[in-house]
Amino acid sequence: MSKPRKSYYFWIAGKVLYGLLALGIFLMVVYLLWRIYFSDNIPKELEGLSPNAVLADTYETYGDDMRLQTQEHINITRNEHNYGYFAVPQFVFIPEANQVQVLLRYNNSTLKATAKDFGLSEVPLRGEIVYDVSLLQIKDLTPEDLSDNKDGSDTLGEQRIKPAAHTIKTTKLYTFILYTFDNVTVTDDTLVIYLDVYYGGAVDYEAKTYGTLRLYHNESEWLDVKLEKSDKKALQAYKEQGE
Repeated sequence: MSKPRKSYYFWIAGKVLYGLLALGIFLMVVYLLWRIYFSDNIPKELEGLSPNAVLADTYETYGDDMRLQTQEHINITRNEHNYGYFAVPQFVFIPEANQVQVLLRYNNSTLKATAKDFGLSEVPLRGEIVYDVSLLQIKDLTPEDLSDNKDGSDTLGEQRIKPAAHTIKTTKLYTFILYTFDNVTVTDDTLVIYLDVYYGGAVDYEAKTYGTLRLYHNESEWLDVKLEKSDKKALQAYKEQGE
């Protein structure tokens, strides 16, 4: 019996390598799809509005005329020092209630990066409040003169607004936090509103933020958000429980 030719061995090796390559590509695609699915998979408890007394009273007054608005925005940090660290998959302004609700998301690797960036001995725990989150509202103090609106100008006024409440949930990959900000009024002299993120162990509002995402700009279009039946039910239930 003749021995197998070397070309036959090469053919077998090629088939094996091809199969391993195909398997590797398949597993990579599955992994990417899995990550994409989880990145969009907001916990059910955080999908809608978070009721509080201010919002429940506003809904009782305005009913279905209570407006919910948002704007198009860059929803993930993209600077060199925080690329992909923080995202805002959704937010809503409720003008009749002077309220803003913002959903913040970050992944497990952000916590690891925070430990490295700030020289921590341990990675911060998931499911806990690790970051100081606030709104920074910038107003034009001289609205009659638009030419003087420059960074650092004394014609701009700043107001920092802390959250009134939050709800936190985690998945295998992500931490989601729904923040409620009260006493947020957007007027004609409001230029921009940012969501600022600082590491909670080193908060310095005069220093560069750890992450910033713009929520409102006076030249951007308002987009209406539907008040869902589940939101109405939750607001009514909250009101009834408080009575």
